Amino acid sequence: MVELLPQDILGLLYTLIYLSLIGIALSLIYGISEWFSKDRVLKIFEGKFVFVYLGKEVYYGRMKIHPRSGGGFEVIFPPEGVENPVALLAFLMENYRETGDKKFLEKAEKVLEEFKKRKILPQDYSLKDVSLNPWQPPSLVSRKIYANEIGNLYGIMFFKYVLSEEEITERWKELHRVYSPSPIRRLKRKMYNSLSYVKDKIGATLSKTTGTVLAPLTPEVRKGIEEIQAKLVGSVGASYDSFLEDSIGRLVTVQVTDPSGGTRFYQGILREYSNNYILVYDVDYKLQMKMLFRGVKEVEGYPQSLFSLYGYKIKEKPHLKVSQLTLREGKAVLKLVNTSNEYLRLKNVIVDGNEVKIFKTLSPKAEIRLEAPASSNEPTIEVNYEICREADIIWPRSKVKVIGLGDYPPDILGEILKSLPFRRGH
Repeated sequence: MVELLPQDILGLLYTLIYLSLIGIALSLIYGISEWFSKDRVLKIFEGKFVFVYLGKEVYYGRMKIHPRSGGGFEVIFPPEGVENPVALLAFLMENYRETGDKKFLEKAEKVLEEFKKRKILPQDYSLKDVSLNPWQPPSLVSRKIYANEIGNLYGIMFFKYVLSEEEITERWKELHRVYSPSPIRRLKRKMYNSLSYVKDKIGATLSKTTGTVLAPLTPEVRKGIEEIQAKLVGSVGASYDSFLEDSIGRLVTVQVTDPSGGTRFYQGILREYSNNYILVYDVDYKLQMKMLFRGVKEVEGYPQSLFSLYGYKIKEKPHLKVSQLTLREGKAVLKLVNTSNEYLRLKNVIVDGNEVKIFKTLSPKAEIRLEAPASSNEPTIEVNYEICREADIIWPRSKVKVIGLGDYPPDILGEILKSLPFRRGH
């Protein structure tokens, strides 16, 4: 049996007292900072309908943020986006039959009424038609984006073209507040940044002190305590970034990793930043689209996004049409016309599996002529292109880099102009 020396007992006692005090202090900070535990960038989009680009999939729905989620969030699909709605009704009815609790029946009736109203289910469909099939795919009404999935997240988009007039008006009011913040908003931001600064200092001090105090403990115990400490302190506020702080409300240029794997440059108004995200307003974002034709006829269900889209059905009219198609000597000669009122960027055209690369911008109503090998009298024509949509975008910090300002701040512009050399005759 190993005997503990007095100094060992005293050292252990000091360690326990230190850990107890740290635990009490962190508990107080943790309780007070519950509001700060939500990412301050994500909070701006909370309750809004957004498009979430995760890997090769896109999810549409209302954003919900949970406290202490570490940058994660949830997307609640609208009724039109619910996967396998009959399975949802079957679950509710099965619970009603087993428990007799009318709350399940009332909810089923309410959900069915909404599904009919939105023409998701036929008008003559009733709860009597619902049966539980164990092999039926389960229903899905949301997608949880966990903190460990942020590395696979490419962006959270809030597109202007899906907004109502009232929402657009409210958005411009918010932009005005960003451009010209009131004294109260400036004070609130300074207080928030002060808390973030204190949090960083506390974290640094605790890490340094804990490393010394916990040295006598085993590596496993020490590692566990350090992880808990880092998680608790890290949940408070957001780290202060002087480079980004000075650019809030300014036009910035950003370099972004695109879902397709390439790199793009965008411009917009820097709205907010946090440890995990950067939010930029008024970005002209390029959406990748696909159009499909059988001969000169448009295939139903197009245009489509190049990514798997959940929770939303594209309701736009076709942006392109095949105005002419001639088949001769195993080749298809066709003319594509931009039928929209906006610019399109054509990437390629695939005729019966034969690709023709283009990379050409078509102005509204403009057309382009091309030819490709064809193996049928009514060739399949796939057109991949891009359209531009104004959006407010949250990018993960790992996928975006603020390169610099896009224009001169008013207080610097005058100084820059004064410092420019003046030449006679210019």
